[in-house]
Amino acid sequence: MTFEWNSKTILVAEDEPANFLFIEKIIKPTQASIIRAENGNDALTMALENGNIDLVLMDIYMPGMDGYEAAEKIKDKRPNLPIIAQTFYESQIDQEKMDKAPFDAFIKKPININKLLVVLEKYLKTNE
Repeated sequence: MTFEWNSKTILVAEDEPANFLFIEKIIKPTQASIIRAENGNDALTMALENGNIDLVLMDIYMPGMDGYEAAEKIKDKRPNLPIIAQTFYESQIDQEKMDKAPFDAFIKKPININKLLVVLEKYLKTNE
């Protein structure tokens, strides 16, 4: 399956360089523009100041403001911007947190490439 998102901009909030490079390698063939935020504070600023961002892929645990807080603040100002959470620990994805979380979907690390692309496609198409 081929994905073409040449008119889309994805903000990847990820503090670990190796994880960002892995995600970038997955997304790059889709021709989407990729922007990186290294922490929740930067993700919040970028998402609010750049109206061209079509989707946020947010690591939950980052230095400074975590992904939950950043996502809540982004959703407060841009409620229709899809935010996909990525997390390493399955215990972080308990049902109670999911029910209250401002995320549109969760992706578990290690990331399944096909699952990530299908989830991104779903929310990028929904947001058109």
